[in-house]
Amino acid sequence: MSKSVYSVVLSDEVVAAIDRLAAGEGISRSRMIDRILARHAGCETAAGRASDILGCVERMAANAAGFRLLAGASGELLQLRSAVRYRYNPTVRYTVELYRHPTDALGELRVTLRSQSRGLLEEMDRFFRLWTRLEERSFADGSFLSYDLTEGRFSRRLRCAGCSSGEEAGSAIAGYIRLMDAVMQAYFVTLPNGQRAAATAAAERFAGALTDEVAGV
Repeated sequence: MSKSVYSVVLSDEVVAAIDRLAAGEGISRSRMIDRILARHAGCETAAGRASDILGCVERMAANAAGFRLLAGASGELLQLRSAVRYRYNPTVRYTVELYRHPTDALGELRVTLRSQSRGLLEEMDRFFRLWTRLEERSFADGSFLSYDLTEGRFSRRLRCAGCSSGEEAGSAIAGYIRLMDAVMQAYFVTLPNGQRAAATAAAERFAGALTDEVAGV
């Protein structure tokens, strides 16, 4: 969406109120005015869509057990973390980054395990490979899926097939993160019983919790 410079006259009290809102959101005055006017006029801008998407993920993190927000939505980026219920409760970080000019993808999700344990990192890599297989068999369009797997790290492009608004896309992405974390927990909780048992528990949790909304991400 293109932008232009306009001259408008505003009351000082209105500007002060807008500045407070902008400071609370970590955005500029111009961006806040643009967001307010767009919502009032029923016009979705790229910035407004990003705000709606990340806002959904932020609310999920605030309301779902086990998540902690690391950095509130700022522009196109949001970070949250979860603790894996395994030895010493290692931390997993989820980073959602939206593209400023999305084409076939809205952005990407990066998942990182923070651990110095070689064995744990290798186990997380096994989980990530299992997760990609589960997705490829079950998601709406496997040809879209694009992953990058490195030691203890997973990244994936995000989309929302059929989403007509930022709220719908945000809800789907939040659901995807919640599902991945739940399946991850099932895997590691069961891991003391062996890798095969852990994989079975993860697959069962995945099958039982996957929704059409999430399968479109």
